[in-house]
Amino acid sequence: LAVVQHWRACIAQLGIPRQIKTDNGTAYTAEKVKRFCTTWGIALVHGIPYNSTGQAIVERAHRT
Repeated sequence: LAVVQHWRACIAQLGIPRQIKTDNGTAYTAEKVKRFCTTWGIALVHGIPYNSTGQAIVERAHRT
């Protein structure tokens, strides 16, 4: 998965985060992503569906 490859590159540069917050897209809810986070000890937090204010930082980054 591209998400896991990207996160590995980020971890190599920035270190291991305590938490990653995402939307509920299928790329972020895949079993491989969940296993990756469990292996690295990262809390994977999904935002509330259809609630853009609940994930304001992510939405701002995407300009939505």
